[in-house]
Amino acid sequence: MIRWEQPGYVVAFTTRVGGVSDGFYESLNLTVGTGDDPRRVEENRRRACDALELPHERLSLNRQVHSPTVNRAGRRGAPGDGLWTEEPQLPMLAVAADCLPIAVARASGPRRLAVVHAGWRGLAGGVVAAAADAVGRPAAAVIGPAIGPCCYEVGPEVASLFDDDLTVDGRLDLWTAAERALLRAGVDTVERVDLCTRCHPDLFFSHRRSGRERGAQGVIGAVA
Repeated sequence: MIRWEQPGYVVAFTTRVGGVSDGFYESLNLTVGTGDDPRRVEENRRRACDALELPHERLSLNRQVHSPTVNRAGRRGAPGDGLWTEEPQLPMLAVAADCLPIAVARASGPRRLAVVHAGWRGLAGGVVAAAADAVGRPAAAVIGPAIGPCCYEVGPEVASLFDDDLTVDGRLDLWTAAERALLRAGVDTVERVDLCTRCHPDLFFSHRRSGRERGAQGVIGAVA
């Protein structure tokens, strides 16, 4: 796991290492959406929560739909691409396999945390601003492993949704697009992991590399 050291919060980005799934999903696959055995996925989620000393039985996650919707945590399966909470020890999960996993935390005052799944649709639609609004300001954020500007080829219809300088030779810099979106939303500090999921098959699942026959990693977060 790749942990974010933010006082008052528990946040980590998972890798594909350390789970019980096999085949295309080897091994710490956190999604049932691409065909893995749900029992294995749930065990993987339990292992990820246990590693962070968070209660797996309370884990919240959305049915992700590439939207700007950020839901209050506390249940599973609502359509949306972000979750937020102010309740301690209520873990939240957002999964990704090239899209951006992001965490946004209130930096002072009442503790509030959001986790987000953001691809180009979500970024263009305002999902990170919705997460920042849910958390409040001042805020800090971290952008986890996602497909990098080395690999993310897009067409002109997608490139046109972002600043002109973010697309070079047909490749979009999704990392910087997310950073700018967070700063424009009033987030004070933004950290980045800058690991390309497509370039690191030993660590990450990637839709662009493998298609639908793959699992997903994610970001898990909770108020401490």
